[in-house]
Formats: sequence, C-alpha cells, structure tokens
Amino acid sequence: MIMEKSKELVSKLHDMNRSLEDCVYLLQNAFLYSSSKSLDECEAKAKEIHEKEKVFTKEFIEEVKADPDVRVYVSVPGHIERMGDYIEDVIGCTRTKIKEGILFTDKAVSETAFLMERLQEVLKNTGDIILARNRIMREYVKESAAEISRSANEFSTMHEERLVEGLCMPKASPLFLHIMDALKGIAWHAKEMAEKLTP
Repeated sequence: MIMEKSKELVSKLHDMNRSLEDCVYLLQNAFLYSSSKSLDECEAKAKEIHEKEKVFTKEFIEEVKADPDVRVYVSVPGHIERMGDYIEDVIGCTRTKIKEGILFTDKAVSETAFLMERLQEVLKNTGDIILARNRIMREYVKESAAEISRSANEFSTMHEERLVEGLCMPKASPLFLHIMDALKGIAWHAKEMAEKLTP
C-alpha cells in the first residue's frame, strides 16, 4: 500500500515534468510564429506547475516517513517550479516581442530555436530519469545542459557582435539576452534534478 502511494506521486511528478516539456514546445511555436495562442497555453501550464509544486513537495515529505526511498524526490518539484519561473521569463520576453513587433535576426531566431529544441530533449530525458533513475541518462542530461549553457554564452557573444555591426535591433538585445539566460537556467535545474535523482 505504501509503495503504491509512492508510485502514484512519482507518476504525478513525471506528468509535471511532461508539462514543462510541453511548455518549451509551445514557447518555441510562440517564438517562431508570433503565436499568442501558444503563449497563452504555455502560460496556463506554467501557472499549473506553480500550483502543483507546493502540494507535491509536501506530499513527498509526508511520504518519506512511510517510504524512505522517495527522499531523493523531495527537491524535484522545487526544481521543476524554478524551471517554470524561467519559462515565465521567456513568456514575458516573447509577449513583448510579439506585442511590440520586435524583429530578431534570422541568426538569433535559429539560435533560440536550437536551444529550445535541445531543452525539449533534455526534459524528455529528465522525465525518464524521474521514472527509471538511470545514470546513463543522467550523464546525457549533464552533458546536454553543459552544451546548452556553452551555446547560450556563445550565442550571447555573437549577438553582441551583431549589435555592434548594426545587424540587430537595439530593442531586441535585452530580450534575446534575457531568453538566453532563462534557457541556461532551465538547463541548470534539469541537470541538478538528474544528479539528485541518481546519486
């Protein structure tokens, strides 16, 4: 009976992670196609993630008393919530981009899309780690998170060069840099989560 409750909580946590993955997909659509509809769907999912975090953290803490094996999951809802915070940052930037008609260079668009695509892969693997706690997947997530961070830093530097050369709109600059920072933050929390689940 106790193990069933633990399995149910882990399954709900996996669903929460899946919502994050869906959010990044919707964000990518919103960003690429200036879709307010995708942005609204993403925002609704991000709010749901925030609401679930406190409940899940409390449930896992309670469950540890009955099933000590779930202790590794206690911090996971918090990491997912922080990733939700970063997603909300990207939502805000994308909303501004759409509302004010701010254009990004083709290069900035492809760089952002690339990182969002990579994040979807990472989040799919963190979901698998929640269920299987596989160390091979952990290494993949760690390497991918490091690659995302490196790429975001490189893209930020290249963006500054485009800005100096006059290839990019000054209004786009803070939005692009903010998005790069948020995507790095999501990758960092995914890595932390993977490491905590596979000690």
